[in-house]
Amino acid sequence: MDRREFLKCSVAAVLGLGFPFLLPATGEAAFSGAGGPTIYKRSLHFNSYAKRSSTDSIVIHHTGLSVDKDSTVQEIHRLHQQENGWAGIGYHYLIHKNGKIDQGRAPEQVGAHAWKHNGNTIGICVAGNFNLARPTASQINSLNALVAWLCMQYRLNPTRKDTILGHCDLNSTDCPGKHLYSLLGNVRRYCREFD
Repeated sequence: MDRREFLKCSVAAVLGLGFPFLLPATGEAAFSGAGGPTIYKRSLHFNSYAKRSSTDSIVIHHTGLSVDKDSTVQEIHRLHQQENGWAGIGYHYLIHKNGKIDQGRAPEQVGAHAWKHNGNTIGICVAGNFNLARPTASQINSLNALVAWLCMQYRLNPTRKDTILGHCDLNSTDCPGKHLYSLLGNVRRYCREFD
């Protein structure tokens, strides 16, 4: 999808027409919040966790497995809950290779994705290992739409360097991978158009 087609879809979403190429499959609940992208909500059981009192930043991640592959919310939820002992999936959103966006943790809840920075951030994970591969065009289009919408929802200024961050900006990690991290400037520029 080129930029012109994406902008047309964005305008359609603002008008309440949604993204026709992201229609829900059977058993999925889809919603589009206040002109935002279509987001799919899964039935996940979480242990108790707290509400976030403020939202100052959006933190971008990759799954970073040993191979570049798509992951499901259910796989990450199981890993975070059973192996890490967390309430459940630590990310608020997961963007698949085809651009589909799944909700993980409820957006108003404290995440588990950036050590010492979970209480005031939203976590977005883009499926893949972006030290090995590049994100798909569909993933970047969805990331742009989701981050722009979140900046509007939380009244965040996308031009501030500390608004849209890579995980490596906050913790000692190579997440979200060099190929995705190098695109965050483009995401900021895209979001400025909607500011």
